[in-house]
Amino acid sequence: MKSYFVTMGFNETFLLRLLNETSAQKEDNLVIVVPSPIISGTRTAIDSLRAQTSRLNYPLPKVYEIDITDFNTALSKILDILLPLPEPIISDLTMGMRMINTLLLLGIIVSRKKFTVYVRDEGGGSKVISFNDKAIMALMRDYSREEMKLLNVLFETKGTGIAELAKMLDKSEKTLINKVAELKKFGILIQKGKDRKVELNELGLNVIKLNRGIVSNDEISKEHVEEEEGREINVPY
Repeated sequence: MKSYFVTMGFNETFLLRLLNETSAQKEDNLVIVVPSPIISGTRTAIDSLRAQTSRLNYPLPKVYEIDITDFNTALSKILDILLPLPEPIISDLTMGMRMINTLLLLGIIVSRKKFTVYVRDEGGGSKVISFNDKAIMALMRDYSREEMKLLNVLFETKGTGIAELAKMLDKSEKTLINKVAELKKFGILIQKGKDRKVELNELGLNVIKLNRGIVSNDEISKEHVEEEEGREINVPY
């Protein structure tokens, strides 16, 4: 079971397309949030949608009207509707007012539910991009200094093997294998080729941009030099 969480304008076509493309089932939830008071054009589109979802064996829509004159009040209402819904949440930001689409997106992200959001071109045509909760979690995650050292090395080298990473970071290969496996779960690393070279993907590159200030490779080199100097100073006579 999945839950569709959308708003709606004067045309039900885009929502029907979403239901078709994501293989909607009758037992799924279809929740439509619209500004209060609902206007006649939107009401007509919803009435048409009800008839077509019944004919196509899609879930019947549940419609909620909310006041959107105040940010916190509107977001509170959206969360009241959203939080009880089963995961995953599916939404499309093509339909309805930009204002309420923005509130829906914020509500979906802060709810920490599993989701997929679609965004189509201005005319609701064939150009579409999508993102999900895993991508947002990866971008907003607090990475440790050790993790950022690893990511920075991958960024500077354009990818490298586990053995080389272990040498550059002064870690065991087992430690690096475990850490790479952990970061791959966030969808920011890939391994390819016979040598299983570790690389950052596009999401990983965005993580670097957001966290570049945490640690740099110059700092890695400085720490390595300080460690070596410390060993020399502490050698007993």
